[in-house]
Amino acid sequence: MTVSGLATPYGFQSFPNYTAGRQGNSINKIVIHHMATTDYDSVPGIWNSRQASAHYGIGQDGTIRSYVDEDNTAWHAGDWPTNLTSIGIEHANATGAPNYDIAQATIDSSAKLVADIANRYGLGTVVPYKNLFPHSDFVSTACPGQLKDKLQDIADKANAINNGGQSVPTQSATTVQPTSTGLSAIDKFKAGGDRFVLQGSFINNTCELQYGIYQSRADELSAVPFAWKDNGIPTKLLDDLSDPNGRSFNDGATVRFKPQYQRGTIDKYSVNANAVGIDFLDGNGVIWFDADKFWAHY
Repeated sequence: MTVSGLATPYGFQSFPNYTAGRQGNSINKIVIHHMATTDYDSVPGIWNSRQASAHYGIGQDGTIRSYVDEDNTAWHAGDWPTNLTSIGIEHANATGAPNYDIAQATIDSSAKLVADIANRYGLGTVVPYKNLFPHSDFVSTACPGQLKDKLQDIADKANAINNGGQSVPTQSATTVQPTSTGLSAIDKFKAGGDRFVLQGSFINNTCELQYGIYQSRADELSAVPFAWKDNGIPTKLLDDLSDPNGRSFNDGATVRFKPQYQRGTIDKYSVNANAVGIDFLDGNGVIWFDADKFWAHY
């Protein structure tokens, strides 16, 4: 999982309109958008009914929110090859139609985020229409409004940041933990609409026949203390990446949830146990996971 250290996850991947992975492509550009609304908080909820998404959004006060993992493909450019090779950044407007103004704080934060992305992906000097593009360069649209004329300003500020040697830490699967906001993992899941996404791999510590089905014990995810009845993961939900043909589920094997089970809704919470419960609708009821561990793999 890759998220800029400048951003706070908000409604993170709580909508269906993005694609897991990059189909083997590398990121080589950034695409700038405007939201065409002053309602910063309406995003990403609008993407539950609109076939669109972006990786980041910036508010009128410069707040940066993360919506989609950079490792995944957001549906933002209107051009599939561009989606696969880019990071999309939305910007909330300071005023509505017809001007759709953009606040200076929004532009300044955009430059910081562009600098961070360019630095991490080795894009070199940020140059408009080389590695920094307006949405309108890929499809007929008025987006990104006034920001089209601000690309050079954003690029200049981003280059000044990178030339000054400033850097921003990224949030990886091991660093996206409860932060200074004071929100617990359970709070974050609730803020994201009770949605989860778990596309990464983890280790099968052991596999046993328990309660009539073969189950995996995965200490990376399991609540403590472990009990097969509550915390075992039926192997039929998993792919054995270490032995995809034989599905041996040997101790120490690398496994992953099958695609149809990689996202869904958290069905139960236990604040006292700091656990989240998910019913994968496979006929075996709710499986309980440690909330912090599950969030770290989010």
